[in-house]
Amino acid sequence: MKVNHNEIYEKLQAEYLQVKGSNSAKEYALLARMYLICRELQRNYILDYCRKKNLTFRPEELEDKIEDATLYVIDKYLYKEDFKIDRLSAYAYFGFQKAMFKKEVPTISLESLIENGGEIHLAEKVM
Repeated sequence: MKVNHNEIYEKLQAEYLQVKGSNSAKEYALLARMYLICRELQRNYILDYCRKKNLTFRPEELEDKIEDATLYVIDKYLYKEDFKIDRLSAYAYFGFQKAMFKKEVPTISLESLIENGGEIHLAEKVM
């Protein structure tokens, strides 16, 4: 039997919105369950895309993408007072796209920057 993420999530979200601000233990428990449903859906989106495009990621990179896509959705509940999703699968797709197609910004340590007198060399950017 196929899991209907939208139906399960809709019920959890309704309950979450009812208790939000009044019962923090229940609020966080519901948000955690919503997170797990969303994470499962994001995993499916990403793995399906990888199969279709014949892509592979290192396990930790795959988990990072799933986590980024999931947090794109769940973070909204923490930062937007009246946030509500009408359909998880549609909204989660935006998180999937962001996680899969965002450009990775190279980082450089402060120590390395100081050692080089503030100069950033192209070879360091690639690392």
